[in-house]
Amino acid sequence: MTFLRFRSAPGHTGTLTRVLARRHPRRSAHLHTHRSPTAPPVLTTALAVATALAVTVSTVTPATAGDAGDATVPGVPPSLTASDPTIALPADDPFYTPPDRIPATPGSLIRSQFAPQLLDAFDTGDAPGRADRILYTSTTQDGVKVATSGVVLQPSGKWNGPGPTPTVVFAPGTRGAGDHCAPSRSGALLAGVGTDNGTLNLNINYEYPFHALASALGYRVVVVDLIGLGTPGQHTYVNHTEEGHAVLDGARAGLEFAGAPADSPVAFFGYSQGGGAAAGAAELAASYAPELNVRGTFAGAPPGRLDTVAGAVDGNLIAGVLGYALNGVWARHPELVSLKDEYFNEEGHRYVSSTADECIITSVLNWGLRDSRTLTRDGRSFPEIIREDPRLRDVLSDTNLRLGSRRPASPVLIVNGRNDDTIPWSQARDTAADYCSLGATVQFTTEETASVLPRSAINHAVPLLTQAGTAFRYINDRFNNVPAPSNCGELTESAGSVD
Repeated sequence: MTFLRFRSAPGHTGTLTRVLARRHPRRSAHLHTHRSPTAPPVLTTALAVATALAVTVSTVTPATAGDAGDATVPGVPPSLTASDPTIALPADDPFYTPPDRIPATPGSLIRSQFAPQLLDAFDTGDAPGRADRILYTSTTQDGVKVATSGVVLQPSGKWNGPGPTPTVVFAPGTRGAGDHCAPSRSGALLAGVGTDNGTLNLNINYEYPFHALASALGYRVVVVDLIGLGTPGQHTYVNHTEEGHAVLDGARAGLEFAGAPADSPVAFFGYSQGGGAAAGAAELAASYAPELNVRGTFAGAPPGRLDTVAGAVDGNLIAGVLGYALNGVWARHPELVSLKDEYFNEEGHRYVSSTADECIITSVLNWGLRDSRTLTRDGRSFPEIIREDPRLRDVLSDTNLRLGSRRPASPVLIVNGRNDDTIPWSQARDTAADYCSLGATVQFTTEETASVLPRSAINHAVPLLTQAGTAFRYINDRFNNVPAPSNCGELTESAGSVD
């Protein structure tokens, strides 16, 4: 076993167990790679890893500005060099402000920034080889070109498989809707504290262990922030078209930044909101980015049927995410903004205003377990209103917000917990069955952890941890040209059945 060690305050060890086969040599100031395991291990201790990651936030000593150096990236004005690498994030980081004119071609790199501060909290022998933030062009559902952001992590391990170094694009799980919730804006890729329109937010990068593992396996890692998360504009939460565009364009920009061959193998990895984004990218790859060599996708707990998901989330510990979704819908459908006054009471107005800029930790504190009937004028719940209002039904059922109507051209693994109390298992299975009916190669896996504290989201989080080994083996097999598994036969037979 090796350890992912954090620089910590005096008296604290600040260690996290990382499930890798051996320690890597310390990385130097220059980009380089080291020998790594040739196959991903089963992440049986991932729950401890993720828990320790959150706990360690309180013991990490913020780095100082001098730790990062003063390197200026060619082509980037001096004012846009690495920001002060502390856990207290700058209120207005100029890196994320796009120029007046951005490249028209989706996936074009607008600017990059060497960002050693993102790895400062980690022991240099265990961290990815190098971190750089990127700003690149993507596209909204309406074809408008926008700037979005992310981070490229160079591998710490050597790729021992066939062909050039593969790239895994990670779509983040729910972080929130405020700009400081973006993964690339979290201090030291661990956590960050910032203020969005007066809202104090804590951004925890709970998925970092998976990014580090992918890096150690020899993969180039691109972590995307998604449209409106970190960059100007409202974040369009669970808009699968826009999230899919951000993932695909993140792959393009990451390859361009690395100077990698155009045919370098690419895979998508995401869970929860990220699972929907990864699935959206798989659906759109053939039409939106046909030049990419997409080998496969892991889409964990994808929210493919938002009307069904709304019923599970209402009154849940993460009930604030309904506000993220509503604000995203209104950003693209201004004709529906009048619904705020039509349906919401005074507390409901405070809910939608507050959640527009919150990160998930803040939303849990403010709105956890909130019953939406307390937020409406007539006492109906959000799910009831969605079912009864054709305007909302139409928006939630179109291809931008619903998965399953566009055929993925490359293999897809979908995983969902049978007892998931946030993203219902049945709607994920139905999404997989829809893909099968379109001729896609799909493996659907059910995670069987027994129900624990319903509406706490525990049964939503657990499958990411217990099935991480399955996900990494699946991606690694795709990069090694192993034929993809499929259980479409049994899925199409059971589609639409009630369990």
